[in-house]
Amino acid sequence: MKINSAFAHRTIRAAVLIAFVFFIVRINRSDALSYYVAPRMELWVKGLAFGLYVLAMHQLYLAVRDVLSNKKTAAITCTCSSHSHDQWKPSVIIMYAALIVPLVLAFFIPDAVLGSQMAAKKGLNLTPSGILLHSNSGDAAPNLIPNHKLQLDSGTSFPFNEYTRPYAKQAADMYNQPLITINDDIYIESLTSMDLYQEQFIGKKVQISGYVYRLDSMNKNQFAVGRFAMRCCVADSVPLAILVETDTPEQWPNDMYVVVLGTIEKRNFDGKSVLAIDAKSIDTQKVPTNPYVYGNPYFGN
Repeated sequence: MKINSAFAHRTIRAAVLIAFVFFIVRINRSDALSYYVAPRMELWVKGLAFGLYVLAMHQLYLAVRDVLSNKKTAAITCTCSSHSHDQWKPSVIIMYAALIVPLVLAFFIPDAVLGSQMAAKKGLNLTPSGILLHSNSGDAAPNLIPNHKLQLDSGTSFPFNEYTRPYAKQAADMYNQPLITINDDIYIESLTSMDLYQEQFIGKKVQISGYVYRLDSMNKNQFAVGRFAMRCCVADSVPLAILVETDTPEQWPNDMYVVVLGTIEKRNFDGKSVLAIDAKSIDTQKVPTNPYVYGNPYFGN
């Protein structure tokens, strides 16, 4: 009886591990792995699938060996006298359920991009430079005061400290462009630089593409355009966006992918000073292969 119970336990473990492997292989082949993890994490996830496969095969080997040998092994009965590993205790059943239920949901719920509903729940980040400043607060707080500045020939300056130096350089490069274009490969850094130096960018022309998001606190002529910024996985993603004002907001429903061209203005939203685009033109655009944006690993180097 104990041999049969141990065989069942090990078979279930192997099945659960193989199911995780199949799920990872499926989303990888369907190009949906980027919906769950950042590109720099994909190799680790694929390595994890290989490791899970090895563990599953080991569990199957132990299960078959126990049946064929018809005797208990050290893994079946440990040296403890207070319990046995082959019992179907409630805690063991709960453990299996905690693994199986998410697997079933993962296989039956279609892969989808995080959209406006999740953006509303997480809250739109219209002031990305706040993350930069707050993440460097604490013991380093005295060093947050700008003690240098980057001066352009036009007279415009970009004060910076040891933490904001690369953003000052990025802001200066963007400022010198007749039309500021927010590219995917430096999306996060560009919006952060603009927000950090709001006054300098007022009146500049900008073009940005992204998904349409809305919050209940927005005016009727307002919506936001942005992308979910991901660091490692979908759990830590944050909707990064910029406010847009237009006379035809009803033409642009939530989750539509658009490209906006307009002039940068400054607005007060939810008690914060934020940048806004006075839209001159809005057009639909083909949805990118990868819906999320990521930090540029070479930024600041």
